[in-house]
Amino acid sequence: MKRGFVPTENYRRLKEAETIVAKRGAREAGLVLVRGVYGIGKSELTERWAADSGYVFVRAKETWTTRAMLDELAERMGLSKKGRNQEVQARIIQRIAIDMVPIIIDEADFLVRGSGSLLEVIRDITDLTGTMCFLVGMEHFAIKVDRLAHIRSRVARVVDFHPLSLADVQATITAKSEVPMAADMAEEILRQAQGRMRLVLNAIASIELWAKTNGWKEVTRAHIAGKPLCVEFTGVQLGRTGKGAA
Repeated sequence: MKRGFVPTENYRRLKEAETIVAKRGAREAGLVLVRGVYGIGKSELTERWAADSGYVFVRAKETWTTRAMLDELAERMGLSKKGRNQEVQARIIQRIAIDMVPIIIDEADFLVRGSGSLLEVIRDITDLTGTMCFLVGMEHFAIKVDRLAHIRSRVARVVDFHPLSLADVQATITAKSEVPMAADMAEEILRQAQGRMRLVLNAIASIELWAKTNGWKEVTRAHIAGKPLCVEFTGVQLGRTGKGAA
């Protein structure tokens, strides 16, 4: 599979939110919530966007403490991790206040467990610097943030990530697939992947392997008729037809 970034409709929604929030009136309202179901490409899209834009990207973890979060942010920014929490946070604030680089935190649901103290630390950073922070979580993430009234007031925008469209799948095939595919292949991949980028990429990888094994120069619907292109964690093969599909 080829390396490359696919500017999907979700990416355009993200960029639109960035443009709007950058022009906000309230300096402290710099939080952008990005939410969506699993597998639709939130992590891959935001990490690639951060890399291309020079933004700070970290992935929240189940084991994060305040210190672990500050250390990872400092490390990503090339800052010293020595000293107390307040000292590390002060270095982060100082650097961001100068560079005004947005922060992107994936798996942000981990920030709102319990009292939401980790999110409080992020709020301090965004309040004092005025930088934007994109918090990427699951579809119910905004509901979790809503119960923290003082954090809720800092949310400038909520971006909903939707399942991929047919145009998104076509663009992904063009950007990623190393084997040519007939135009109607995108419809079948979309149907079986149910709009999830993770499964679309798995489908493309499977098709590439079959094409290489069988010497197909271009893959058509006839080549994959009746073949499951995606496999769920449960072992259920999406797109499977026939007696064994139950």
